[in-house]
Amino acid sequence: MRLPHWFQFVRAVFISGFAGLSCLTNLQAQPQSQPGDVEQAAYSGPVSNVVDQICCENEIGGSYGYGSANVCADDDGYLGPYYFFQADYLFWTRDSSVTSGPVINGPDSFNYNDLEFGFDSGYRLRGAVAFETLEFEAAWTQIDGWNDSSNGQLTTGLGFDGGGSFAGANSINATTFFQPLFRASSFNSGGTDETLEDEGLGPVGIFADPAATYQTRYSSSLQDLELMAKYAPFWRRLKFGVGYRRVTLDELASASINGTFRAIDTGAGANGGLSHAALTDANGGNLQLISGAADGFDDETALLGTAGPDQLQMLNSATTDNTLNGVQFSMEALLVESQWFLLDATLKAGAFQNQIDASLTELYSATANDDSVYGRAFNDSASEVAFVGQIGLGTTFRLSDFARLRAGWEVLFVSGVALAPDQTANLQAGTFNVNNDGDMIANGGHIGLEFVY
Repeated sequence: MRLPHWFQFVRAVFISGFAGLSCLTNLQAQPQSQPGDVEQAAYSGPVSNVVDQICCENEIGGSYGYGSANVCADDDGYLGPYYFFQADYLFWTRDSSVTSGPVINGPDSFNYNDLEFGFDSGYRLRGAVAFETLEFEAAWTQIDGWNDSSNGQLTTGLGFDGGGSFAGANSINATTFFQPLFRASSFNSGGTDETLEDEGLGPVGIFADPAATYQTRYSSSLQDLELMAKYAPFWRRLKFGVGYRRVTLDELASASINGTFRAIDTGAGANGGLSHAALTDANGGNLQLISGAADGFDDETALLGTAGPDQLQMLNSATTDNTLNGVQFSMEALLVESQWFLLDATLKAGAFQNQIDASLTELYSATANDDSVYGRAFNDSASEVAFVGQIGLGTTFRLSDFARLRAGWEVLFVSGVALAPDQTANLQAGTFNVNNDGDMIANGGHIGLEFVY
């Protein structure tokens, strides 16, 4: 039995999805008729021509993700496949909160939490092909510019061993950075007794040296590859996807202090400096001589002649490379639709395997009046479970049947990653283990263009 024309018409509009909704919006501007009037019109052509006449002549914006009015031309409301290309400019910031302790203690104490990342630029490219019920996409995101630094000058000296000569000044110990100097300054073994003097950086006592200067730096970059397959019937407001995602997070953190080395005698037999033996012994600084003379660091005129005290640079630098590979699930929902405007929301989440490579380097260099350089370097790798989640809200403005303007805001959460500043917290007695307890939260906006064919 042949169905009434009005019933075929309603069916055609229903299965045309979001395009059909736009068509009905246009119909409301026309004189209204009842279903019986459609029957009386005695139209006997194909149902698709009815839809074409109503939709295509009004040049509607199309359904969710399908911008051309040609979607109206098929009896089933679909004429594809459709091809998409998106290019977005990103302006994102990220949370730089870390768990590492202070670089130094005292009135001028500072750490990496003093640094803040601003909004830095990046880009995202996305290509996709959509069929009647399935969609396949590839996307690449990159942000290289997250970085911040801080520098300044201390207001007091910096003691290495907690000696009374540096009372009330800044200090280093077993909970701060530069632990090898703390251990070396407290060394007493094999005829070398560093406890007979108080070592550190001036000014101290009668020595009115310029106060030490410091600098901290933290930089981070993000790369993100997504390959997704989605169940996305074009007439529905929801899309469900599953696919592969690879996230790379690379970081560098460094802290340095430059000042005048001083060794204040507190007992008979003091050696007038920080000896090579104390710096290199496993129970002392546990450092290696990298270059220069094997004579430690000195400040005594009797030892140095007219050269003056050593100028000392202390450097701590850490790097981490996180490579996350895993399976991701996604859901996209069309929230608001009009002829020229779409508003949608996106949710992504997945479990990942994080391959981590981390390094830590410490250097103690005499930059003037001596050429000794001591240091040590550590490397470690680990493979751990991580989590990635992302939410976003985006708008699309139709410029033509084939071009759209995009804008939106996103939040990216990554858990189980190694942050560069946190690596110093695992340095104990010459051992190093990568710390992957870090979290990163990035958020920001995007603006770009989408082309649909």
